[in-house]
Amino acid sequence: MRSPNILMIMVDQFRADWLSCAGTSFVHTPNIDRIAQRGIRFEKASCNSPVCGPSRCSLAAGMYPHRLGNLENFVNYPAEQPTYYQALRQAGYRVAIVGKSDLHKGDHDYGMNGDLPFMYHLGFTNPHETEGKMNAAFRKNELMKFDINPDHADHIAGPYQSYLRDQGLLAAFVHDYRQRFAEWKFYNAWPSSLPAEHFHDSYIGRKSCEFLEQVSSDTPWHLFVSFVGPHDPWDAPSEYVDAFPDKTFPDSIKDDLSNKPEWVKKKAKKQTAGMSDKELNRVKRHYGAAIKLIDEWVGKLLNTLEQKGLSEHTVVIFCADHGEMMGDHGLFQKSTMYEGALRIPLIIADPRESRMGTSAALAELMDLHPTILDLAGAEYKQNSLDGKSLVPQLNSEAVQHKPFQFSELSNTRMIFDGRYKLIQNHNDISELYDLQEDPFELLNIIKESPAISQQLLNRMASLRK
Repeated sequence: MRSPNILMIMVDQFRADWLSCAGTSFVHTPNIDRIAQRGIRFEKASCNSPVCGPSRCSLAAGMYPHRLGNLENFVNYPAEQPTYYQALRQAGYRVAIVGKSDLHKGDHDYGMNGDLPFMYHLGFTNPHETEGKMNAAFRKNELMKFDINPDHADHIAGPYQSYLRDQGLLAAFVHDYRQRFAEWKFYNAWPSSLPAEHFHDSYIGRKSCEFLEQVSSDTPWHLFVSFVGPHDPWDAPSEYVDAFPDKTFPDSIKDDLSNKPEWVKKKAKKQTAGMSDKELNRVKRHYGAAIKLIDEWVGKLLNTLEQKGLSEHTVVIFCADHGEMMGDHGLFQKSTMYEGALRIPLIIADPRESRMGTSAALAELMDLHPTILDLAGAEYKQNSLDGKSLVPQLNSEAVQHKPFQFSELSNTRMIFDGRYKLIQNHNDISELYDLQEDPFELLNIIKESPAISQQLLNRMASLRK
């Protein structure tokens, strides 16, 4: 029996609770909901590092970031480390990517066509890698240089900049980003200088649909669609911002930070000091508008599968690399172990399976590495991975998955057992939260619960060996 095609749609900095299938009423995501209606949504899924680069490298390797020497955002994937893309290629798959990979983020050079040789080495047979959202306007090889000459090919970092140049839009786009970064506030939000059809995620969605329309049926394929939104800067196209309901969103988690570590207090002060409720609400409107645009492209991808007669032969996965704090605890972006940044949407819809609904399994993003290889019937060595396949969860709700989730960065790490979350902070206080009684993580009970803390510390130490 032929192995299934596998379509994986990843979004960047996407809160798990900003989906209508997750119960949200202020953002409607009908097309992502279509995937959830046909599969399993993992309600407690987490990333293994709440930053783009380490998280995506962990997925590629199926291993914790520290085993890859990758605990910060601009560390390249180790060339000698096997990837699940290589295993799929060896199993006979076409392996494609459209969008951001962050597997060699330190380079900021993606090639004019997004097909640098390193991407083939990693296992891709059809790469079309683009720049990320934050660095989409910077010049080649220099992450903080805006002086792009639209007529000078040596300045172009990747295919999206090349596309904007061909459309006569690159200079205006660079000027807009230069203004955003010169006047940088974490809560600045105004519409993109680009019309929606030329927005970065529209480019990625369109190129992904082209792949699905053109791909040969002689072998199974894995397409990794990697949208760059709804990541900041907050610059959704004006037609989406204007069409998105201009209303008050639910409050972010308010916290006096009295029992939080000093580095978190400093981060909150830097990011949101002086921010008004109106400014926060404007950010949420842009965030929702960016999600709406992505959801429409998800719908076009699903429709293309149906039009090509591929729906019943294609596993569809929807996920994110990490979440977004969106004002919770006075924070934006990620890089913390609080729920907004840690939790990710994760949905797997296998047309060959009849079980649908939700799962409370402690799924981790890197679990998709062995999951995808299992779905493809490709060989792998479980004892070389930290990830554990979620295929049994697709078949039976009663199957035990993992007893813990673990996530890490260079200055902080987290372990969660389904109720208690322990956060260790380098040269700062540790934190312990009972998420059953305190889901907003307002009460640090580290001093009151030494036995629980020690048990989780011991388990964390064993995971890091």
